[in-house]
Amino acid sequence: MEIINIDLSKCVGCNSCVRVCPAPAANVAGYDKNGKMVIDIDGDKCIKCGACIKACGHGARTFQDDTERFIKDIKNGKNVVVITAPAVKIAFDGNWRHVLQWLRNNGVKEIFDVSLGADICTWGHIKYLKENKGKKIISQPCAAIVNYILQHKPKLINNLSPIHSPMLCLAIYIKKYLGRNCSIAALSPCIAKKEEFQETGYIDYNVTFKHLKDYFEENNIALPKIKVFSEFEFDAKPGFVGAIYPKPGGLKENILLHTPDIHIVNSEGVGKVYREIDDYKDADSFILPDVFDVLNCEFGCNDGPAIGQEYKSFKMEAIMRDVKEYTINKRNSSVIVDENGDKLEDEQFRMFDEKLNLEDFKRKYTSKYKDKGTISNSKIEEAFKILGKTTPLEKSFDCHACGYKSCHEMAEAIALGINVPDNCYQYIMEKVNKETSRVEQINISVIGMTEELRKVIDVLNHSVDDTQKDSEKIGQLGQKGIEDMIIVSEYMKELINLGDKIYSNIEGISKNAKNYKKITDGVEEIAQNINLLSFNASIEAARAGESGKGFAVIANSIRELSENSRKSVQNANTNNKNINESITYINEIINNFNEKIKNLIGVVDSTITHVKDTSENSKLIKESMTNVRGLSDKVNKLIEKTKDILQSN
Repeated sequence: MEIINIDLSKCVGCNSCVRVCPAPAANVAGYDKNGKMVIDIDGDKCIKCGACIKACGHGARTFQDDTERFIKDIKNGKNVVVITAPAVKIAFDGNWRHVLQWLRNNGVKEIFDVSLGADICTWGHIKYLKENKGKKIISQPCAAIVNYILQHKPKLINNLSPIHSPMLCLAIYIKKYLGRNCSIAALSPCIAKKEEFQETGYIDYNVTFKHLKDYFEENNIALPKIKVFSEFEFDAKPGFVGAIYPKPGGLKENILLHTPDIHIVNSEGVGKVYREIDDYKDADSFILPDVFDVLNCEFGCNDGPAIGQEYKSFKMEAIMRDVKEYTINKRNSSVIVDENGDKLEDEQFRMFDEKLNLEDFKRKYTSKYKDKGTISNSKIEEAFKILGKTTPLEKSFDCHACGYKSCHEMAEAIALGINVPDNCYQYIMEKVNKETSRVEQINISVIGMTEELRKVIDVLNHSVDDTQKDSEKIGQLGQKGIEDMIIVSEYMKELINLGDKIYSNIEGISKNAKNYKKITDGVEEIAQNINLLSFNASIEAARAGESGKGFAVIANSIRELSENSRKSVQNANTNNKNINESITYINEIINNFNEKIKNLIGVVDSTITHVKDTSENSKLIKESMTNVRGLSDKVNKLIEKTKDILQSN
């Protein structure tokens, strides 16, 4: 399980973590699956100082400790002893005793003050320096500093103080000298302590003040908000001046209190101490202090990354001043003096000399340095080329936007594959400038296109106007057409009535013609009879001789009348035939006329319907043209807005 965790979904690639990290190689820049720039962590290079957690304003980085496991174990009755850092007075200002009493009430067997371990740590440093004259050491109460040297500055391992940190000194004292067979939980303001505990094996839980506070809040555990009486007292004797270890230069003040002739320099803060550690590595030994007292956090452990309290300098200084005054008074009361009142020795240190073995409190270090390999100048130059940096000025722009101290460090990171060109401000700006130039050309083209589009819109507007007018005309003509078709339809109906009347009259004529034929048939029959009679009369006249001549003349006249009648009948029949043929033809014409008129009326009715539909459609066309005009106006406004935006950019 990693101590520093990262939620890449919350990371915005702002480089704040890189900027504050004492070991920039611990941060690996790249892209997530969505192409977003993110900064991941290389656990092997991370020193767990917590600076990135403080710097990340997006909540992407968090840390793990053992609070949850610790609470579960004590509630299950496990034999756990608690040691608490003096910074508890800052973390739980006013009610720190109540916090410790709550732990005792909930299963913690014993609770010790790490100030005692700090006193042992001070004693150990003084004793070691006396035994190793001229030795130059770097203090190691700060686990982040130790991690930095073990992982990144292996040449300084020999300078690391061999004396354990106050917490480890106390844990060793509890197990070896008090004989406690138990698990030990340390209440601390430090994230990196977890790694120290894992490597040394004396402490089983790193319970940070921040996560302990979170536990109280999440479980609605109410603690007094003001300073009230608490029955809590530490088990065994608490420490003395070791209580001021959390403040900057705390170890320095403790050592100088006992041996003021030792040369000690202190340094604190991510932005300062690591730079000075790098300087320490390259400095001549004779100019180095006897003790280089270093802390990762600018305001000491009181401002640790897991303190769970926003640092308020004057308030914390006031608390530490009271602690210092109280503990020094206690310490002075235990100092042994001679008959003249001169100090002989510290009673506490005398007890340490008598009972403690310095070797028990020494730590052996194992390097965790992983050689990143030699970065050749050619690889760095290749990285500069990738970044588009060719001139000395470009290579030393050093804007720090990438999080590194220099462009050279950024080029090294590119060469190592732990960063990407897009994290370089100059590189991005050059891309932006090129893109801006390209966009400007596109803008010009777009503006030209919008002008063309405007012309098309104008033509469309004119066409819409003409179409709207035509649609109005269509509507008017359609209405007039409907009226005309109605009149035509009425005329057609009258023609049908007239045709019906003609047809009726023709039928009457046809009947009369048939009667006429009957008459002619009768006349022809009479003519035949007359002709027969005249023929008989002629025969009789011939028989009568001379006396029959007059009768013969009459018979002859009758025959001529009969012949004329027969011819008239024949002519009448011919005329009757012609009349019948004409009547039949006229009937066919009238029937055809009626059929055509009916079809015409159907077409007229259909035309009326279509004209009505055309009239309705003309209304729809008019409405559509109105909508098109509105759309055209919107497009016009959009073009104008686009043009303004493009010109403004």
